[in-house]
Amino acid sequence: IRRPPRSTPKPSSAASDVYKRQLYMQHSADGWIYLANKKKSDPDLLTWDQAMRDFPNLKEWMAAIAKEIKQLEDKNCWVETTKDEAFAARQKIIPCTWVLRLKRNPAGDVIKLKARICLRGDLMNQDEDNFAPVVAFSTVRFFLVASMIMGWTTLSADWANAFTQATLKEPIYMAIPRGFKSKYGSNGVLKLVKSLYGSRMAPRNWYSHLRSALVSRLGMKESPIDPCLLYRNNLLMILYVDDAGLAAPNRSIIEEFVQELKDLNFDLQIENEFSE
Repeated sequence: IRRPPRSTPKPSSAASDVYKRQLYMQHSADGWIYLANKKKSDPDLLTWDQAMRDFPNLKEWMAAIAKEIKQLEDKNCWVETTKDEAFAARQKIIPCTWVLRLKRNPAGDVIKLKARICLRGDLMNQDEDNFAPVVAFSTVRFFLVASMIMGWTTLSADWANAFTQATLKEPIYMAIPRGFKSKYGSNGVLKLVKSLYGSRMAPRNWYSHLRSALVSRLGMKESPIDPCLLYRNNLLMILYVDDAGLAAPNRSIIEEFVQELKDLNFDLQIENEFSE
């Protein structure tokens, strides 16, 4: 005897909201760092408390944390102020979190400890489009094949704290990160004037800032196939968030181009061969 199919009960409104929240956290770029910490799915990604209990590497973790704070202060990313100013401006104070990661080479050896302050983007209001393009893998293949056919040199470049190099249209008030001593004590907050990682607007702000300099000031042209593939005479460039691949007939052309970017106040450095 065939039983009639069971009807699936319709979830309540509250249960539906929880389910949508779970889907968002699992599939959005804003939620991955928090899920990784919660589920411990990535052994190289540590919480603040885990890093403070990593006694063999504690000195290196503290150095990485101090380096991150100094870099952000040197770039004038924030202004210390009080919670009263944020309340007067009717602005929400956004929490932040530390993302502490072990960086490894292709062989799996730990090469450095990386610390980064990230805004809780999942708690920010989304009032505008925050999409930013990322290079397609097929474009990366084209970049490598074209470089090999022409016998060009390929190098990778990395921007230091790339998102912090773009200025915000409107300030964001951020809670004091752990390990940071505010001159206002418990009443202190940080008024962000530049983007930080984790912010919803950060990827788009960075891409718009970089694209404007490349196209308007350095004479680069966008490929009609992929906006993250740019070119000019004797130079190819692909962009992947805060990393870039550069190809030219010789290394000196790439170094000259990188110096042009530095002259426009971009903070970047050439790393290894792109294939590495």
